[in-house]
Amino acid sequence: MNFLISFVYMEHFAWASFTKFSYKYRDKSGMADIGGYIKPFKWGSYGVAIGGDFIVWFGYDVGPIQLDPIYADYFVWLGFFKENFYLLIEHPCMHYIDRLDTLPLYWNSIRLMYRERDFEISGAFYIHSEKYQFLSRGTDWSFDIKSFKRFRERIRNEVFLAFEGYTFFALSRNYKKVYASFDMRGGFEFYNERGDLGIFLGFRPYDRTGIIRDAEGVPYLSLRVRGF
Repeated sequence: MNFLISFVYMEHFAWASFTKFSYKYRDKSGMADIGGYIKPFKWGSYGVAIGGDFIVWFGYDVGPIQLDPIYADYFVWLGFFKENFYLLIEHPCMHYIDRLDTLPLYWNSIRLMYRERDFEISGAFYIHSEKYQFLSRGTDWSFDIKSFKRFRERIRNEVFLAFEGYTFFALSRNYKKVYASFDMRGGFEFYNERGDLGIFLGFRPYDRTGIIRDAEGVPYLSLRVRGF
């Protein structure tokens, strides 16, 4: 028993954010996100990681508070890591809220990732099958490449100017079409080794991924907190 307990690691990381679009984009007015991951076991530099993300997309309702939930966007993964490298099995899915006549979208992928606190790059292979259609419905992607980078400039003590960029590229299943998304944001961040709190203005100049998450050309305001 003591031998097994010696592998318990329990490192964890969590985040939450709220984003409000400056105007209605199709049927969306904003989104809220909460997620995290844990590393429950570790053997030397190797270990197990489990994580997930839950996003609610908001539409428009009657009155000044526009927080009518229209989509529930889930994302769960499980895999192994060695220091900053991860090999993951992912299962994202998107469900329509209060629309019983609309089927959910879902897909599965295998992802190789390198992750630091302010930098991340990864590539994924998507699992499709004509025979076993429960593996995927709603995406044309065959594989993708994603990246994220954050820059900081200290203003005073733990207060920083922060700039972030996100990129996404995917190739279609017939390898003839490219899907892509670019997201950039800048703002103020309260930052230390335990976590950070930031408020950002952002913009997606190009956002054409082929699924209903797209929000191209919409300026937005985002409040985010992360903790280790």
